[in-house]
Amino acid sequence: MELVIERVSLLNSLAMVQGIVERRNTVPILGHVLLEPEAGKLKLSATDLEVGIRTEVACKGSDHGGLTLNARKLFEIVREAEGDEVAFKSLDGDWIELKCGRARFKMMSLDPRSFPAMPAAKAVTDAAQKTIKGDLKAPAAVLAAMIDKTLFAVSPDEARYNLSGVYIEAPAAGLTRMVATDGHRLAMVDREVAGFAMQGGAIIPRKGLAELRKLLDQAGDAEVDLSLDGQLAWLKRGATEVSMRLVEGEFPDYRGVIPKQSRYQIAVPRGALLSSIKRAAIFSNERYHGVKLALSPGTLTVSSASPEMGEASEEIDVEFAGGEFSVGFNASYIQQVLSVIPDDSDAILGLSDEVSPGVITTSSDSEFTYVVMPMRL
Repeated sequence: MELVIERVSLLNSLAMVQGIVERRNTVPILGHVLLEPEAGKLKLSATDLEVGIRTEVACKGSDHGGLTLNARKLFEIVREAEGDEVAFKSLDGDWIELKCGRARFKMMSLDPRSFPAMPAAKAVTDAAQKTIKGDLKAPAAVLAAMIDKTLFAVSPDEARYNLSGVYIEAPAAGLTRMVATDGHRLAMVDREVAGFAMQGGAIIPRKGLAELRKLLDQAGDAEVDLSLDGQLAWLKRGATEVSMRLVEGEFPDYRGVIPKQSRYQIAVPRGALLSSIKRAAIFSNERYHGVKLALSPGTLTVSSASPEMGEASEEIDVEFAGGEFSVGFNASYIQQVLSVIPDDSDAILGLSDEVSPGVITTSSDSEFTYVVMPMRL
C-alpha cells in the first residue's frame, strides 16, 4: 500500500480523534486509529467501544487494504513534520514507513481485522426503525450552547453511572431540555426546537457529548441533526460522524430538586461576582473550596477563611433590603456556572436562608436554571 496525503488535512483529522482513543492502553488496538483508503479518500476511525468517530481526508495512491497505527504517535509525527505531504508505504511484516519532508519514520501496525466495530447509526436506523426515540434538528450554535450550560455539572464519579451524562428530553412538543447533576448542583436549559419530540428521555455520556461539542464548532450556524434511539446517539457533520452508546439507567427525578421559589432575588453583575469569588477562593479550604455569601441591606459580601492560611473579604453593591443572613457554597460550583453566563449580563441569585438550595439564573437567558446545595462554613 502506498498513499500520499496533504499534511495539514491529515493533521486536522488526527486531532479530532485524539479525545477518543484509549489513554490507558489496556487494550492496545483501542490506542490505534484505523486507516482505510477507498476511492481517493482515506477514512480514519477511532473508538473506545463506547464512543466512536469516523472522518475522512483526500489522498492519492492505491486504495486497497487497511492498517492501524498508534493514534497519538501518528499525530505527533504529522504535527512536528515540516513537509507539505505525508507518504505511507507498507513494508515487510506489519511495518509501515512514513515520509514527510526529509524525515522518515517506521511504525508497527496492528491487524486491522482486530479493530472493533463502532456504534453505527446506519445499523440502527435500518434494523430498528421503530425504536428511534428522537431526532433533534437545530442550529449548531443552539445545541452547542445547551451543551456548554449543562456538561460542566455532570458527575465525574464513574460509579454513579446514571449521573455520568446529560439527560435530554422533550417536556413538551417542540421543546428540548437538557439536564445534568452530580448530586451537589444541577444545571438545566430549555430551547424551542420545532418538530422535536421523544418518548421518555436519554442520557448522553459526558465523553461522547464533549467530542460532539467539538464537531459543532466546525458547523457554525448550520443546522445539525442529533439522532437518538434506545441505545445510540450520533451526529454527522460533513465527512465526520460521532456516535456513542447512551448511558443505561434512570436519570433521577430532577424536578423535585428545583425550588419553586426563593425568598430573595438579588441581581449581581456577573463579572464582579466571578472576580470576587476567585479572589475569595484563594483562602478557601483546599478540600471543600467553600466561600461565604453574606447579605445585608445594599451589600453582598463574599468571603473565605482558613485558620492556617488567612482570610479574604470583598463587598459588592446590590439592591437588597431584607434581613442579614449568610450562606456558604462551593466556590468552584459558582465559578463554573458564572463562566457560561455572558459577561455583560447579571447573575440573579435566588436565596432563601442558610440551609436552602441556591438558584442562579440570568437575565440573558430566561430558560437556564442552576441549582446548588449550600455548605456549612
